[in-house]
Amino acid sequence: MPEPFTKPSKTKRIVRLLKAIFLTRIPMNLLLLGIVMLLSVVGFQYFTSNSTGDTPTGNVILEQECPECVCEGAELGAECEPDCDLCPVKTKVETQNVIYYECPGGTLVKDLDECESNLPEVPEEYSGTVEGVTLIINNIEYEQDEEDSGFVTRVDYTIINKGDISIVPKIEVKVYEEWTLNVKKSIANKVLFPEVAINPNDYITRKDRVRIYFKGEEQTVRLLLVNRLPKIESEVLAVTRDIDLDYDD
Repeated sequence: MPEPFTKPSKTKRIVRLLKAIFLTRIPMNLLLLGIVMLLSVVGFQYFTSNSTGDTPTGNVILEQECPECVCEGAELGAECEPDCDLCPVKTKVETQNVIYYECPGGTLVKDLDECESNLPEVPEEYSGTVEGVTLIINNIEYEQDEEDSGFVTRVDYTIINKGDISIVPKIEVKVYEEWTLNVKKSIANKVLFPEVAINPNDYITRKDRVRIYFKGEEQTVRLLLVNRLPKIESEVLAVTRDIDLDYDD
């Protein structure tokens, strides 16, 4: 039996204090909950440490670069040609914005000055040029009515404008056997209105239907180009082309 006036040791006092805290002041259910949580944390750390410790680690290669082409036997001084077919080929794609200009004839070019080189070629026959404006008779279609008469049925022509101003063309067509003063003063057999404006470095090619009667085996078709753009119309130039009923054109 312990003596009543003897002081208990430090260990006994700590044990009594813990008993008082955990057995009297803290309910049993909370004590059990704390023990379960403590065991859960310790177990989780134990298993995760074992799993990571068993997993081998190393350097991860995301993309293998192709080394310099080396052939077998090169280190021994052998002569050989390297083979790099297995090396991946990397290409770099660059996007560039290219601006194209549309010429009056519809051709696409990178520079507007190139539009002039896309104009039609001017033949030596059945053409004329005045102040940069060219008129070409491409073809004349006609049909024979009798032995020495017939009809001009279509005129094909091209107008090229290399001048400084725009023109609105009008074509006066005359068909005659001989050019005389009366023919010059007479009105045109047919007047064509293309109803277009031809700007500088522009051109048009047309095939217009007509029906002009003529008599005589040898005839001349004359196209007169008139510019309607100013208030007062002005004649630009005229081009002629002969037809012959006995000649296969």
